[in-house]
Amino acid sequence: MRRVLALFVLGMCMLSGWCVPLKKSVSVTFPGDVLKNMTDTELANSYLQRFGYMDVQHRSGFQSMASTSKALMRMQRQMGLEETGTLDKSTVAAMKAPRCGVPDVRSYQTFQGDLKWDHHDITYRILNYSPDMGASLIDDAFARAFKVWSDVTPLTFTRLFDGIADIMVSFGKADHGDGYPFDGKDGLLAHAFPPGEGIQGDAHFDDDENWTLGKGAAVKTSFGNAEGALCHFPFSFGGKQYSTCTTEGRSDNLPWCATTADYGRDKKFGFCPSELLYTFDGNSNGKACVFPFVFLGETYEGCTTEGRSDGYRWCSTTENFDKDKKFGFCPNRDTAVIGGNSEGEPCHFPFVFLGNKYDSCTSEGRGDGRLWCATTSNFDTDTKWGFCQDRGYSLFLVAAHEFGHALGLDHSNIRNALMYPMYSYVEDFSLHKDDVEGIHYLYGSKTGPDPIPTIPSPGPDPKPDTTTTKSTTTTTTHPVDPSQSPCQINKFDTITEIDGDLHFFKDGQYWRMSSKTDGGLEGPFSMSKRWPAVPVVVDTAFEDLATKKIYFFSGTRFWVYTGQSVLGPRSIEKLGLSSTVEKVEGALQRGKGKVLLFNGENYWRLDVEGQKIDTGYPRFTDLVFGGVPLDSHDVFQFKGNSYFCRDSFYWRMNSNRQVDRVGYVKYDLLNCSGS
Repeated sequence: MRRVLALFVLGMCMLSGWCVPLKKSVSVTFPGDVLKNMTDTELANSYLQRFGYMDVQHRSGFQSMASTSKALMRMQRQMGLEETGTLDKSTVAAMKAPRCGVPDVRSYQTFQGDLKWDHHDITYRILNYSPDMGASLIDDAFARAFKVWSDVTPLTFTRLFDGIADIMVSFGKADHGDGYPFDGKDGLLAHAFPPGEGIQGDAHFDDDENWTLGKGAAVKTSFGNAEGALCHFPFSFGGKQYSTCTTEGRSDNLPWCATTADYGRDKKFGFCPSELLYTFDGNSNGKACVFPFVFLGETYEGCTTEGRSDGYRWCSTTENFDKDKKFGFCPNRDTAVIGGNSEGEPCHFPFVFLGNKYDSCTSEGRGDGRLWCATTSNFDTDTKWGFCQDRGYSLFLVAAHEFGHALGLDHSNIRNALMYPMYSYVEDFSLHKDDVEGIHYLYGSKTGPDPIPTIPSPGPDPKPDTTTTKSTTTTTTHPVDPSQSPCQINKFDTITEIDGDLHFFKDGQYWRMSSKTDGGLEGPFSMSKRWPAVPVVVDTAFEDLATKKIYFFSGTRFWVYTGQSVLGPRSIEKLGLSSTVEKVEGALQRGKGKVLLFNGENYWRLDVEGQKIDTGYPRFTDLVFGGVPLDSHDVFQFKGNSYFCRDSFYWRMNSNRQVDRVGYVKYDLLNCSGS
């Protein structure tokens, strides 16, 4: 009997694989692996501050245990957890869950007025797309998300294809320019701003997430004979089962799939997203990549992220980008990896790892059990890898939540409500009573039949950032060379007011926005012709109100122009600035003879006539200029207001030191169109 039992157990081991492994598991360090070694206490402090439960202590770093306990209880109440005031397991788990990036405790000191729209015909515009899903799937997800709210209110939502809409929708990664960076995969999924002008009302989605319809990769086909139907996984072809797109049966290496369970029976198929088939956005009208192509003298055989700081994969659509400047962004294949050191590249099957061959994703070599794959045939020699795709996050559900914020709703403390801050996938979604009551409080209930909004004609595809530019045009009464349009520039070296006109500087050129009634944008002009002594890159500039002298700062040096004569270069240490100050990033006039100079958290007051920093400086920027980003790369004055710029956005502060607007440099100051 014992022998029979032993044989039975051994047989079960062999069949199910749940017995002790015969070989020892090996743990490997993967290049590019992001490890978050944050303690639970550090996580809690960061979480409670970020989401409004606890005041941020700017410099003292002190936070009493009593206030931390209160903040924890407040957070636990919001999440529907037991209010222990301690950092228990359920609280830590909630803090690690994927969620919306909008604070739970609203504190919109930056924005003034009622946090609701004063009109019911809301417009929206999709500025760019994610490589995770086809454009038509993204369009549909956003349209359905808006319909969630129009179904229960008098609101209508009309999509614009150019110009400025109430709600500007975009995808971005990490530090995407609005002062509220994303944190990589998982964690913060998206955020939106309350209703209003400028950046208010806009919704941003983290493109480090895997965007799907909530149940894994949603692969929409092109061409073929299935009329754009989604792939059916798994499907059978030639006696084999396929759970991903395949190139089997084709000589052109184009990935395809069946759109029914059995290709042999139904003969229904389509081509899967591939850079060999098409690109999106860019300036090539969707043309396919051309391989190999030349970029900055180097030859590339596949999509690359070289030349970009945002991690998006792109390719040239001609043989030579250096000559033709034609490009597009590469769509992610259904087997595209997430993270690692090959973001967006497809898995390569089979691949070799530690001498063994793998035909599918594996968790070998990892201590966390996460599935991964190599993106070349041999990990041992190339060490190129990434995590295999999971179910992803439903773009529709996350968008419906964020659009609720864009309409003025706060987070709910009811777990089943759409406006609950944590993400959860729901198959058959419907609005919770709490969501309905909240939106009715702001806009009232729906009455009568749906109005028919005016639908504008689709314009050209939106064009997201290239390395340093955006492909847009400008509305102006003066001729501007389109190839040198300031509307193509994402971030200026500096902006300043000279002779009453706003000047925009970039790489040795400048544009002038006339303040005259019939004026407009002029340029570009060469800096070397008007100010020949000044270097190509200028960090800040200002015109002294009393003497009309123009000061230029670049690095640790400055120049002073009086008409055609110039003084300098001189070291900024001559003004009394410390040797640790590497550059001056902004200047604000403070009456005749006084100018504030900015660098990060600090500012100094310069006595212009005496050419010396006043005593008692530096001072902390946020003590006087609350609500503006401390990492502003440019600060200037225009028409009595102070502007603090960060990437493509600005924060405008009025004479009462209140931030009364957050907006786009491109649209608001340059008057660029959105086309």
